[in-house]
Formats: sequence, structure tokens, C-alpha cells
Amino acid sequence: MLSESEAQQIYRSAIHFDGLNIANWSRDIFEAWNKGGITGVSCTCGLWEGFRQSIANVVQWKKWFEEHSDLIVQAHTVVDIRQAKKDGKTAVLLSWQNTAGIEDQLDYLRIFRDLGVRKMQLTYNTQNYSGAGYTELNDSGLTGFGREVVDEMSKLGIVLDLSHVGPRTSEDAINYSSKPPCFSHVLPAGLKDHPRNKSDYLIKLIGSKGGFVGLSQFGPHMAKGNDSTIDDYVAALDYVIDLIGEDLVGVGSDSSEGHGRPSEFMAWCNKDKGYARPERGKLAEAMARAGWSETKMRKVLGENWLNYLEKIFDE
Repeated sequence: MLSESEAQQIYRSAIHFDGLNIANWSRDIFEAWNKGGITGVSCTCGLWEGFRQSIANVVQWKKWFEEHSDLIVQAHTVVDIRQAKKDGKTAVLLSWQNTAGIEDQLDYLRIFRDLGVRKMQLTYNTQNYSGAGYTELNDSGLTGFGREVVDEMSKLGIVLDLSHVGPRTSEDAINYSSKPPCFSHVLPAGLKDHPRNKSDYLIKLIGSKGGFVGLSQFGPHMAKGNDSTIDDYVAALDYVIDLIGEDLVGVGSDSSEGHGRPSEFMAWCNKDKGYARPERGKLAEAMARAGWSETKMRKVLGENWLNYLEKIFDE
């Protein structure tokens, strides 16, 4: 079994990619990422906003990339993420948690892809033009427009995220998409029955297509609720690995640093964001305690995410 010091050494040299973060962005957070050795983060820059505000959000990020260029860099490719590791910076992959930003215009997908929004969740919690979120009273599945969105995202090399998407729409999208989708920030319903968690059936289905599953650190959706520990999180990782193998699983923390609970922002998000955030080096120690090999640790910490992104980005 690897020691804690060996685990920390592995972590420091490993790629660590976080598949979902919705923090209250600031230099303090960027500095924390740098200090914590986080190589790359999928950062939410769209939730409910329409086209105009979604553009404004990207503009703000472009300003941050200039203002904090000593700490963060925009990632358009996996090569950018690996280069950030070499340069001692954190790569930011701009992402949406809803396709509201394209409104009803497929051509807008290319605009946002070219601006660097390389990952989009098909729906958030409710119904949109493409399908149903998990809180929708009636999940009627992937719509005709939704099929067109999925086709265009595949063509453009945009990751299709189904984390908050309803079960029927998720199943439809997994079966329909020509490129494998992901659940970027979920927990398994097999450990805790909650509508936000994904069933073993859907996890196995997405895995069978070569899709990806990032595990959330949102305490209330874990088996022991807010009493869950970092070791329980590693156990959840192992649970999903047992379903689909160790090559298709990674971290999607769902972190929301800097947002108060309660707050107007969290109410806006329907109070559905993560806060059970371990210090990332400690995650490697917990993996070692669970008997993980160095290879398995490196895969789940980040290499698996990057291998998946390469498939979608056609690198």
C-alpha cells in the first residue's frame, strides 16, 4: 500500500482535472487552485442566461484571463491543459450547465465553441428546447430540436454533459449521440436514492458508449449525507469504477467556493451545488488508504478526463 507521503508525491506530479466548478470567481480562488496543484477546471459560465448575457459572461472570463495570466489560462484543447501543468498554471475550460445561451439558434453553438465554450450540459433542472431536466414533472425525452443540438455539438467537438438532465432525456441522448456524452458531476443512485443521482442502469449505459462519469462531492447526495468523509467519496468512486471500469471515471467536484449558504446566488441555482470539498492532496491520500495503485490514482485524478476530452475534441 502506498504511504501518505508517496500519495502526495504522486499528486504533485499528476494531472488533476476537476470536471465541474461553479465558484464565485476571484483571484483568491485562482490562487487556491494554484496552491492546491489543480491542473484544470471546467468552469461554469452559463446557467439560465440567454445569448446576450452568455456572451457577457465569456467577455468577463476573457478579462480574467488577462488580469490573472500568472495563475490561469484558457484551455481550448487538451494540449493547453497539459501545457498549463508544465507552466505551473491552472487551465480553465469554459462550460455551460444549460444550452439556454443558444436560445433557439443552432448556429450559435459554433460561435460559443470558437470562443472556447467546449462543454455544455443539454438542460439544467427544467425543460428547455432540447429536453427535460431532472426536476421536470414530465420528462418526455430528447426533442427533435435536441437531436439537432446533439448532432451539431458532436460535429463541433463540444462535450455533451447530461448531469442535471432527466432520466429519459439522458437515455435518449446517450443512445442518439454519435460521440459519447458524460455525466460530469453526479453521484450514484445505487448508494443513495435521489432524483439528482444517476441510476446504475444509466451509468452502465453511458459507460458502454465510451462516455465518462465525474463524481460530485456534494455531501447531501452521498450515502451518509453531510457526515460523509473523503474516504466515503473514494468509496463512491470505487462503486462507479466497479460498474464501468477505471478508465471512464474521474472527479467533478461541483464546488461552489465563495457563495454563501443561503444566498441569492444559491437560491438562483435552486440550492443544488456542492460544498463537501476535500483539500485535493488529501484525496490522493484517501485513494492510497483504499489500496489504489499509482496508475489508478493518476487515471482518476485527471488522465481519464483528458483522454475522454481528446475523443470529443478530435485531437
